[in-house]
Amino acid sequence: MKKLLLLTALCAIGFVWAQEEYYDDMNDTHSSSPTGDEIITTDPIVINEITGTTNPEFTDNTPEQDMTASAEATISEFYKKLNIPVWYRWRDFSFNATIPYFMSRKVPMTDYTASGLGDISVGAGYGKYLPDYNLYIDGNITVKMPTGDDEADAGDGGTISLTTETTDITGAISAYYFMDQFTFKGNLIYTMNGTYDIDWGTDTVEADRGDDFMLNVGADYRWQYNLTFGVNADYGIHSNSETDGVEGMDKTIFMDIKPVVKYPISLFEFVAGAKIPVYTDTPDDDYNEGDRNMTFFFRTNYRIF
Repeated sequence: MKKLLLLTALCAIGFVWAQEEYYDDMNDTHSSSPTGDEIITTDPIVINEITGTTNPEFTDNTPEQDMTASAEATISEFYKKLNIPVWYRWRDFSFNATIPYFMSRKVPMTDYTASGLGDISVGAGYGKYLPDYNLYIDGNITVKMPTGDDEADAGDGGTISLTTETTDITGAISAYYFMDQFTFKGNLIYTMNGTYDIDWGTDTVEADRGDDFMLNVGADYRWQYNLTFGVNADYGIHSNSETDGVEGMDKTIFMDIKPVVKYPISLFEFVAGAKIPVYTDTPDDDYNEGDRNMTFFFRTNYRIF
């Protein structure tokens, strides 16, 4: 009898742990907008010229255009992802594209892990520097397309979807204020996530993942030895999903802190940072205590011209 009770207790503990892992992964997903994170952690190319942290030869030789390619590795509990962003500026206009590749994506409560291409995004923006006010303002619209593998091989006959299966549109308004060695910044970001179909065998229903809203404020301090230290604070809301008109119960409200350090060398800039969850509010606390995982990222920017 004691052995049976012990076995039952162990099974119950394992089930609770697995459920927590599942909900932690869902919280991570709902509190992360890939395009929003990209906009927050990537300053427009012209910012380096305004602050004087770029290579002086580029300011003299290419005042009307420049291009930067990057490689960014993001590491979290359930995935390791490599992003390849490319940013191009011509006068006041900018164009961006990001290609994500999952080095590994884990499914909670299973041993399944897969790798493959994620959802590619492309966008365009317009920015203006107002020297009389030490202010730079920028607007951007980016479209994320469902190009990821929806049946990536996870071994043992299992598959993992590396795509949201939706076309999502993100609009962002950003502002940068310059004061001596400080740059103060703010971003207002809204992502309208698209819909996708769920096949239930005899019927197909339309599902909506819900939209994302993010407000970001932050500051960078340019220290000696070319080092720049920064910190960002994010407030976000992931709205309720809907399946065939029936509202789901996955609204998430969250707050994050993002410390970052930057160091330029010649044509390169090296960036390291983290996303630290400080607050999560979810609709069902009986099953979900609002836990999320810390995310680390390492980025190298290369100024092509």
